[in-house]
Amino acid sequence: MIKVIGQMSRLANKMTFNLIPESLASFLIVGSLGVLVHLSVLKLTMASVTHDFKYANLAAMLVAATFNYFLNNRSTFSDKALVGRHIFLGYFCYVGITAVGMAISLFISTQLYAAHGLAIPAALCGIVVGSFWNYFMSYTIVWNFLFNHSKRHL
Repeated sequence: MIKVIGQMSRLANKMTFNLIPESLASFLIVGSLGVLVHLSVLKLTMASVTHDFKYANLAAMLVAATFNYFLNNRSTFSDKALVGRHIFLGYFCYVGITAVGMAISLFISTQLYAAHGLAIPAALCGIVVGSFWNYFMSYTIVWNFLFNHSKRHL
């Protein structure tokens, strides 16, 4: 799966004439896979553990965020992969960052829906904005800062 993500990322980079960096394309591909994980866990949890959407959705969010983090560490940021204790520190930072991204996404989509009444476009706009937040903050804090910090403590 890592190789396929890499190939698709390079293709997206070439097709956009380098407008979309390979790492951003890879991050978005991983995020798309995370959506599938989220929906699968949500459905499974609601069918077998609880019918309460709130708790099932929270579980699905955490599983999807965990999936995305570890896959991004191996694919998107493989040149800066976190290892050892830094992988856990990176995980907690990533979950915090994505929580802010989800809040941003929710705020944007709610405002757009209230203004225009179009659910799908509003949701997609929120997803795009939240995804860019998650990418840039994860890139900067999790994989740049922590990777550089982890190299000094080897």
